[in-house]
Amino acid sequence: MWTNTWININHLSSHQGGMHIESLHGVWVSRTSTPRASTSASVSASQWRKWRPNRNGCSHLGEARMRKATGRQRAVSAGGSSRENGSAQATIQSNAELYNLRQWAGGYFDISSDGELTVKPRGAGNAPVAVGLRNIVEQCIERGATLPLLLRFPDIVKHRIGQQHACFREAMCKYGYRGSYLCAFPIKANHAEDTIMSVVSMKDESVPCGLEVGSKPELVIALALSSRCKDVPIVCNGFKDAKYVDLALRAHKAGANIVLSIDRFEELETILLCSERVETFPMLGVRAKLNTRHSGHWGSSSGFGSKFGLKAGQLIRVAEVLQQHGRIGALKMLHFHLGSQVEQISALKSAMREACAIFSELHRMGAPLDTIDVGGGLAITYDGEEGSCQPEYTLQNYANDIVAAINDMCVQKEIPAPTIVTESGRSISSHHSLVVFDSHNAATEHCPLEQKDQDLLPEVHDANSRMAYFFKTFSEVLNGFSESGVEEAYNDALQFKHESENAFALGLMTLEEMAQAEDLFDRVMFRVAQSEDYRSRKVVAASHAFRATQDSQAVKCLANVSLFRSAIDSWAIGQPFPLMPISGLDRKANNIAAIYDLTCDSDGEIKRFVTSKGQLSPVFPMRCENKDMPLLALFLTGAYQESMGSCHNLFGKNCTVTIVLKPDQSGVEIARMQPAETVSEILEKANYCPEALRSELAGIQGTDALSSLMRAFDNMLRESPYLENSKVH
Repeated sequence: MWTNTWININHLSSHQGGMHIESLHGVWVSRTSTPRASTSASVSASQWRKWRPNRNGCSHLGEARMRKATGRQRAVSAGGSSRENGSAQATIQSNAELYNLRQWAGGYFDISSDGELTVKPRGAGNAPVAVGLRNIVEQCIERGATLPLLLRFPDIVKHRIGQQHACFREAMCKYGYRGSYLCAFPIKANHAEDTIMSVVSMKDESVPCGLEVGSKPELVIALALSSRCKDVPIVCNGFKDAKYVDLALRAHKAGANIVLSIDRFEELETILLCSERVETFPMLGVRAKLNTRHSGHWGSSSGFGSKFGLKAGQLIRVAEVLQQHGRIGALKMLHFHLGSQVEQISALKSAMREACAIFSELHRMGAPLDTIDVGGGLAITYDGEEGSCQPEYTLQNYANDIVAAINDMCVQKEIPAPTIVTESGRSISSHHSLVVFDSHNAATEHCPLEQKDQDLLPEVHDANSRMAYFFKTFSEVLNGFSESGVEEAYNDALQFKHESENAFALGLMTLEEMAQAEDLFDRVMFRVAQSEDYRSRKVVAASHAFRATQDSQAVKCLANVSLFRSAIDSWAIGQPFPLMPISGLDRKANNIAAIYDLTCDSDGEIKRFVTSKGQLSPVFPMRCENKDMPLLALFLTGAYQESMGSCHNLFGKNCTVTIVLKPDQSGVEIARMQPAETVSEILEKANYCPEALRSELAGIQGTDALSSLMRAFDNMLRESPYLENSKVH
């Protein structure tokens, strides 16, 4: 149910600047920074339960906390020295580069002057609305939300669509193009109602948008939701049987703006037969199978061997059959799809030349084509310039090359300028949702790396031990460490570690001595990691050292989230998703972490983290104090991750909150809140009957504590499978 609950959150300003930032490893091994007290406010779980919105929908606790936080921020600004403020701002800039925020955020996320991560739903334009993510999370928790928390910002979708239209308008003006442009959102990228409605409602803002469907359920969604806004174009792709075609035809007859795209030659016969029965004939499109391929991860789905599309001979045959049936006038659209996340602009140029040649030939054969659908493929940056997922072009480059190619065809062949359609699902929806989750230090104890290196090395407990000489020589590696012998120290430490493992397995080393050997190895690895040669990757074995450092030094961090549910491509194809703490970014990272999810699966681990310049690191740099871990957010999950997420280990859907701008653009409000799936709901999806399971358990005989067990069992059925929220750190 839609609500009008208001969030009174102060707009936080962001600090801009350009200065030299330390490298990833230089940040987390720094000894010079002194962390100042956090300026962020926290709310205990008991406070969340006590407070509820008042009759106007406002939380007094939220208002008081915001006033308190604002007052503290002003006090720091007024009373703190310029040196302290300058140091904090330098740290904020350092963290922005550490997580490569500027390259992947698209202007929608930034760090405020007090170290809080903020969201800007309308981008970084003039006077942007900037709201603290931590504050949003706290307000959601007060209203009953649970972690992990999926946050959607539909206004980002609208802004992305507006950007695409602006770039195509500029390109059309540049080349004197007389056609028009339409953005069609592919529902497969994100099935959420709020997301789709943010697309179709753009028509109210005089920005023409449509929907692309590829299955029967998606067609049902498109027909129902588009009915709220008149004349929303619907492009029907995918494999089609008679029932799919029948529904599309009846929708066309009822006035829906439908284009049936022929993806297989066999579909033409189905359309002809169904149209006779329904007594209507739709506008048709035809999907061409191009020879052009791209070299990205999804490159195998493009080119001559792709799954969809018609070859040259089949295109000719479609035109001939339509001519024979007197329906050639219905063929209005040429469609092609180069593939997802196309990172090379050269591939796009080649595809456009080939598609324009096909368009002009079909036009010559009598097809009155007036639309060219270039499909998807518009790439986004997931990491950065030194990563693996960054396009080599801008949105304006993309629009210019498409318009220029089509305009050249129109001029040369004297063809009226067609409407240009794009289906850029990833580019439109990726930024608009993120997953916030709490994390826990899985180790019984852990201290920052700097502190551990400064602690005195415990002496071997028994000087007469047969391993005494081993420890003497191993200690010399640590005590004699120097910048000139980094690689030698690394290799020696590895050798000693292997020898200690063998000695322990053979019974020559006690458990206490094994712990001593592990401690020595950790200390040497830390010094290797902080060495100048290692940070600049001059050490020959640096990559191996990095993995060894990760294994020995990284905090084992348990994330209250399922990667298979929230970011399945992280596991499926090794897709890097940016990860950041949502607060405390005015303090330097002092540790590294290996992050594991809740599933009992060895693949439930984030294995690549986006860091400075898009470098992908096997460990996550972060600030943690003993067992206090920050709230983390996983970004760019808005495309495909929600719709493709699985129930692995029976972890269900996250609690989801849709956040929209207020009508006066002065802040944000909660538009919708959907609770996390309960254990009972998940069991039903897995074809279990919770009541039947309960009956099985209740039938146990001779159990003295049965009534207590049944109460606990019933309570569990009503709970979320995720860990109970502790507090916001």
